[in-house]
Amino acid sequence: MKRIIIYILFTLLLSTLYAQDDVFRENDTSIMPYGNQFVSWEVKTEPINIFHVNKNHLKASDHNPGTEDLPFQTIGKAAEVLQPGEMVIIHEGVYHEAIRPARGGTSPDSMIVYRAATGEKVIVKGSVEMADNSFSPSRGWATGGDEWYRENVPGQGQGKVWQCKLDALNFEGYNPFGMLNLMQDQEWLDYTKVNMDPHFKKRGLVFVDGIPLKQVRRPIELNDNKDGAYWPEHNGLTVHVRFPDGKSPHNSKVEMTTKEQLFAPDRYGLGYIKIEGIHFLHSGNGFPVPQRGMVSASRGHHWVIENCTIEWANSLGVDLGNEMWHTTYLPEVGFHVFRKNVVKNCGLSGLQGLRGLNYLIEDNLFENIGWHDAEHGFEAGAIKLHRSQNTLIRRNVFRDIVHAPGIWLDYIASKNCRVTNNVFTGITSARGCVYIEVSHERCRVDHNIFHNTKSQYWISGDYGAGGSALYTDGSDSIQFDHNLIYDIENTGYGSYANADRIVKGRGGTERAQNVIHNIFVKCGKHAIEFPNRHNNANNNVFSSMPAGYLKLKNPEPSLLLDLKAWQDYYQWGKQSLLIPGIQVDVDPQELLISISSSEELPVNVGPFVKYDDIKKASIDPRH
Repeated sequence: MKRIIIYILFTLLLSTLYAQDDVFRENDTSIMPYGNQFVSWEVKTEPINIFHVNKNHLKASDHNPGTEDLPFQTIGKAAEVLQPGEMVIIHEGVYHEAIRPARGGTSPDSMIVYRAATGEKVIVKGSVEMADNSFSPSRGWATGGDEWYRENVPGQGQGKVWQCKLDALNFEGYNPFGMLNLMQDQEWLDYTKVNMDPHFKKRGLVFVDGIPLKQVRRPIELNDNKDGAYWPEHNGLTVHVRFPDGKSPHNSKVEMTTKEQLFAPDRYGLGYIKIEGIHFLHSGNGFPVPQRGMVSASRGHHWVIENCTIEWANSLGVDLGNEMWHTTYLPEVGFHVFRKNVVKNCGLSGLQGLRGLNYLIEDNLFENIGWHDAEHGFEAGAIKLHRSQNTLIRRNVFRDIVHAPGIWLDYIASKNCRVTNNVFTGITSARGCVYIEVSHERCRVDHNIFHNTKSQYWISGDYGAGGSALYTDGSDSIQFDHNLIYDIENTGYGSYANADRIVKGRGGTERAQNVIHNIFVKCGKHAIEFPNRHNNANNNVFSSMPAGYLKLKNPEPSLLLDLKAWQDYYQWGKQSLLIPGIQVDVDPQELLISISSSEELPVNVGPFVKYDDIKKASIDPRH
């Protein structure tokens, strides 16, 4: 009996600490800034025919009819034969393919579906494993000099630098080790102001036992990288590899990328395709633009990508837009659903879309994006959308993102868009967590958590937008409400009028911004930075702020104010409060939060219902 009582008490304690499912305030995330309800076009239907792919089946063959007993061997074969309303179930295995759907569906109830079998791990991989006998000691290049070579060749030393010839690989017309990352359209890229090293590296990736190696620009640098590195020769047909200490081709699994994209139609404009549960791994794609993701809709429409993992793209994980601005715009680009995916370890960006209409991006994890450190090429971001309209981004987690913003809505990309119920943590960027650029239409950023945001310096050398929760650039009519902003190096809400940049017939004004019902805790420079008087701030709570934490930039000189001056001179924030004793603790890996305050917090601020008993509550917004 005593054991039962102890167990019940322990269970109650755990439920108090970890199962506070009601911590978030009720928030209808489907209502868009213009008042309309976001309604998905999806319908639930059963396929009219089901094919099977099972490469490990004893009778697998692409000459089979594709039944469960006589399955296809490759996904590519299924992509050739699938018709609208049909589905392929893909069984467990590693498929080294670039899948090229021959056609799309015709309507929401007649889609083409690519689905991983329930409970089975399906990996589509854009790399090949190199046999250990394809390696020989590195020779002919300055990888340490002749004396170093004599000391390190097999039989005479450690043999840490090896070369591998790629002549025998079937690159199918695309060799990432022979191509630069450099984007094709460079009209916005200023060579004189940015570090071009990432742009001039090759697109191919090398993995040793699943761990990516660092690419170096000169062969002599191989000798200094004890954790492993590689250098491709100019023609991309020989790669020199410095193995991590203690490893060699004879005791390691070495994989090299051979493909640009893993799922992308050759034909532009296909619609009504669904991808479910597939793990896409390893691609050697280049920097956008054009936007050519590991997974690509190829300017298509009405795609659903759900429960997939997109991992280790050299550049871009997924593209869902018109690919490039100097192209013929297809009339139906957009209407995509991107749901419950994990997008991680992408060198520049997770998801991009040009002219993204009616996107639904929900319940995803974006993690470790931007490791190439090429943000100043202006095409980085866990999510980066151009010309987006009626797009809903909700309940996503953005974590450990360096050299890229969390969300970048670029160039008239915020019309009737909403960013709600997301978590941003561990973002180091020149543009902050959310960056809205030259957009003149109404947008709402609400009920989000912004935590641990740091600055990567602007090209000009100052902070600019970096290290901010939300930064608006030449944009109007942005509502920023019910957010929790904590541990921000720069500014909670910052802005730049950008009056000289002409977009849609006029320059920026930065008017009609509405910053209300937020909690700002521990912002390093400012909580709010307004460019002019034509904005509004009210019902906010401030804690642990530096002096002059409320800034008015124009007319000059800039004014650095406290809450009393903010209220007395500009009538902003009459219902706002300064509460010194708010303590916040966030566990970014477990996605837990604890909040305490020396005074009772108002019930109408921030993303939570109440604040008097939040102890290790889950802030994972994903359904």
